[in-house]
Amino acid sequence: MKFSFLEKIKEKSQFLQWKVLIGFFSLTLLLIIASLISLYGMIELKDSGVMIEHTFTVIEEIDQCKSITREIGIAQAYTEDAASENTRSLFSNLKSEIKILQNLTKDNQIQQVRILGISNLITTAEKQPGSFESKKGIILIEIAELLNNMQEEELRLLNSRNATNTLRGTRVAYSLLTLVIVSFLVVGYGSYAVQKDIKEKRRITDRLIESESRLLSILDNLPSAFCMMDLEGRALFHNQVFANRFLGSKDKRQDMGLENLFGSEKAQFISTIITKSLEKLGPLDFELDLIVSDEEKTFYCVIVPLVDLEGEVYSVCGLFTDISVRKNYEHDLKKAKEEAEKANRAKSEFLAMMSHEIRTPMNGVIGMTELLIDSNLNKEQKEYAEIIQKSGESLLNIINDILDYSKIESGTLSLEIREFSVIETIEEVLDLFRSRAAQKQIDLVYYLDPNVPDRILCDSLRLKQIFINLIGNALKFTEQGEIFLSAEVSKLEGNLYTILFAIRDTGIGIPNEKQKELFQPFYQVDTSSTRRYGGTGLGLSISSRLIEMMGGVIWVESEIGIGTTFSFYIQVEGNNQAKNKEKAANSELENKKVLILDDNPTNLRILAYQLQILGLITFSAKSKEEALNLLDLDIMPDLGILDYNLPGNTGIEIAQEIRKRNFHFPLVLLSSSFLDPKDKEIAGELFAGELSKPVKKKDIERIVTEILAEDESGTKAKANTRSSYLASQKEILSSQFPFKIMVAEDNEINQTLAKRIIQKLGYEPFIVPNGKEALIALREKKINLIFMDVHMPEMDGLQATQVIRNTWPVESQPYIIAMTAAAMQGDRDLCLRAGMNDYISKPIVFEELVHVMRKAGNTLFPKSKA
Repeated sequence: MKFSFLEKIKEKSQFLQWKVLIGFFSLTLLLIIASLISLYGMIELKDSGVMIEHTFTVIEEIDQCKSITREIGIAQAYTEDAASENTRSLFSNLKSEIKILQNLTKDNQIQQVRILGISNLITTAEKQPGSFESKKGIILIEIAELLNNMQEEELRLLNSRNATNTLRGTRVAYSLLTLVIVSFLVVGYGSYAVQKDIKEKRRITDRLIESESRLLSILDNLPSAFCMMDLEGRALFHNQVFANRFLGSKDKRQDMGLENLFGSEKAQFISTIITKSLEKLGPLDFELDLIVSDEEKTFYCVIVPLVDLEGEVYSVCGLFTDISVRKNYEHDLKKAKEEAEKANRAKSEFLAMMSHEIRTPMNGVIGMTELLIDSNLNKEQKEYAEIIQKSGESLLNIINDILDYSKIESGTLSLEIREFSVIETIEEVLDLFRSRAAQKQIDLVYYLDPNVPDRILCDSLRLKQIFINLIGNALKFTEQGEIFLSAEVSKLEGNLYTILFAIRDTGIGIPNEKQKELFQPFYQVDTSSTRRYGGTGLGLSISSRLIEMMGGVIWVESEIGIGTTFSFYIQVEGNNQAKNKEKAANSELENKKVLILDDNPTNLRILAYQLQILGLITFSAKSKEEALNLLDLDIMPDLGILDYNLPGNTGIEIAQEIRKRNFHFPLVLLSSSFLDPKDKEIAGELFAGELSKPVKKKDIERIVTEILAEDESGTKAKANTRSSYLASQKEILSSQFPFKIMVAEDNEINQTLAKRIIQKLGYEPFIVPNGKEALIALREKKINLIFMDVHMPEMDGLQATQVIRNTWPVESQPYIIAMTAAAMQGDRDLCLRAGMNDYISKPIVFEELVHVMRKAGNTLFPKSKA
């Protein structure tokens, strides 16, 4: 609002009359300013003239005083009597002149001081005439000097006032000159602007004439009839087509009203449309049958109201397009469409019959497999049966490819939108290809970006079908290496996700010249009679059509001998609520260490990422040597995951080597194939669990949680607690480390448990119920390893440990391991500050027990260190 006035002036200055008015106003303003400056200069000159006149008066009075003073000097020279009548008369005149001079210079302090001095000298001379005579000439000289000084001061003031007056006059002259120049500039610019506007208006007028001529030419050459009507419907202007169509007779050219042109019924209908258009202030279109040359034709009509600058409707335009030919085509097309729909219904009925005939036997296969799964099967048999079931479903989907393509072509295929888990869908698809990938020793790997929602709204069956087609192709054309499926979010708008999927293989690749044709139906890259790879050539075509139905696009990137990547994106709705809950549930595994051994870098990276999401710290190795080097660096993991198929060694052989070197952390075997009975028996002794490739997210979470995490009651989940493991460690420990063990534990059940476990390791422990009894036994027996409970009656483990550390000689102090159900980090620190050497939590995990005993043996018996 601040600049509204200026903006209005700027807007109005675009018009010629406003420019003239602004120029006239500017000149008037300049003349007023010049008059004011002139008036100001005149007033200043008048004031300056008065001051100069006053200065001249003062100078004349000073000259008069000086004249009287000279007369006094002359009289004094010729008259010996200083007090003569003539002299007194002259002094009286001098005093009178001095008073006049005093009045004239009352605004000048310096002159007033000098006048006072002159007055004092005159008074002195009048009171002491003798003295005056004796100082002959001195007083007169002083008076004359003072008068001369006053005259010089006045002359100086006169010069100063003259200079000021001259400067003011010059400024006024320059100001007036500037205003004259500005006036000339304003007049010149105004003349230029007016001339320019006149030229512009002439140019605009010419362009308007040209535009109008062009418009008339266009209107006359339109294939449609055009007319401009008044608000009552009378034609005011029309093009040549309108004249040819509707003004064939002379009476119609004379009276161009609607009723005369089109008849009363049509005129009334058009008038109604015009009224509605005026009410709407917008165009209205309609179809109307009109008589042209005694022949009825169909016209597509548009009525548009014309509005002026003030927003008032001043006329109505009508456009009449002959669509009779198009109407005939539409009639023919409608008839052809009905025939096509009839044929399509027959085709759909045939497809429905074929679908029924094909699905019936497949339903028997899948249904009986489900019954088999529900029967009493062992784990391996159940896994086989589940793969048969999923393969049957996959086979049914592949058989449906032909039917799907037919449905797509006929437009009868629709998507069934429902909510499902992305990761479960991917894992189910990869499960179908696990056996084939294992036979070819190809790794199946997948990666899901954290931003991908846990559940999405889409057609899960069709998305599976796309994955099956793409992964099946990748597996068909890949002989070694890996197949990697990834999913990430490329765009997010509210709950609408654009998810980018990519399937990358290390196969034979596709030539550039054949990539463009890949998504055409029935297309084969190799169409020779000796081709190695079969297929219908419909998989990629169907996948492409399905992806388009999901709002996405598919494309391919390939290099011969390197591999191929099929990428596509789809648009879906999704939510991440389940994923957020899942993250919170895995916090108990935080900072546990895991060693991963796998020769495939992609699988290694993805497996490490899946474990890191759970809060675990991972150490990766690509070979046996790298893994053993990490262990030799004293990086003691809480869990190891070993791949079975490694160059030069199997995972079982590497696990045996790890155990020989006395590393006793739990191990998990990672395999892409089923083990033979012998390897399976050995693996059962060495490994706490087994994972199958491709590794499922829920499987790795389950097995890691079973081995490393604690449940809500504070007890550790199932780990390696079998007695066979203790038996395998008995000879290794007891032969290298001859411990004398004491267990300080007040609970009888825990006493018995600890005693049995330690006995299975080849030792005979001495049991005491509290810390006080432990001190007594330590004095009587030679004990070098104590498992000390923290909470005990009479004297707890912390107090007993402090007594031992403070009173026993250093060389005879035992190695003390805290063994308590208190498993918080603060409890561990408290035990170590009290003087204990190590810490193990309850319930006892065999691997942890063996691990802390090995550390104790290496400290107590360094010569026996492995």
